[in-house]
Amino acid sequence: MDRQIRKEMLDDAELDEKELMRSLREVWQVNRYMGGNPALFAHIKRMVLLAARGGRQVNVLDVATGLADQPLMLIRWAERKGIGLTVTGVDINSRIVRLAAARTAGSGAIRIEQGDGRRLTYPDGSFDIAFSNLALHHFDGDDAAMLLRELERVSRIGWVAADLERHPAALGAARLLARFVWRSPVTRHDGPLSVQRAYTAAEAEALARRAGVDARLHRHFPFRLALVGGGR
Repeated sequence: MDRQIRKEMLDDAELDEKELMRSLREVWQVNRYMGGNPALFAHIKRMVLLAARGGRQVNVLDVATGLADQPLMLIRWAERKGIGLTVTGVDINSRIVRLAAARTAGSGAIRIEQGDGRRLTYPDGSFDIAFSNLALHHFDGDDAAMLLRELERVSRIGWVAADLERHPAALGAARLLARFVWRSPVTRHDGPLSVQRAYTAAEAEALARRAGVDARLHRHFPFRLALVGGGR
């Protein structure tokens, strides 16, 4: 199955805000109930525990944060563990930044900023940990490599780029969800296309080599990949 390069509706700057919100919430449900969050947090939590040794405050960067679902989950987990944690969520879409900022306004531990994951404005080593979730497939070739280099550059301890794995069975599952579960026309269009735009395990490893970053590939059920650098 060849990789598709058609753009997703979610990347359309003119997308209706109501549909934008609706689709992002459906994406969150997929992450929560179909293995996306465990694939990411299995690595992130281990890094946070490493960074927090001795009672240190830990700072984390989330690139392409969307509605800041992952920062909110991380903060709740850290509070239960008694870990001091702050998260900066970055997104290139100004409307998403505004929505995420409003959603996290009650949390003093989360900061939302606009930024391009390929060209982050933060100095080297600004964060203990950096990650992106479901972002890599939005980038092609050099842009994807730039994102990986930036994650490595701004993180001191480690970084994670987690995404879908392109596979015929994953595409079949996405098409079933689009037909019977998802209600947003954006998600119905973008869900299967996201799988088609995603990288295979071999392609993800090739991207890491192209970026010149030290990363190990982890595969997670069902059809999830995580490139992990540093504290793995």
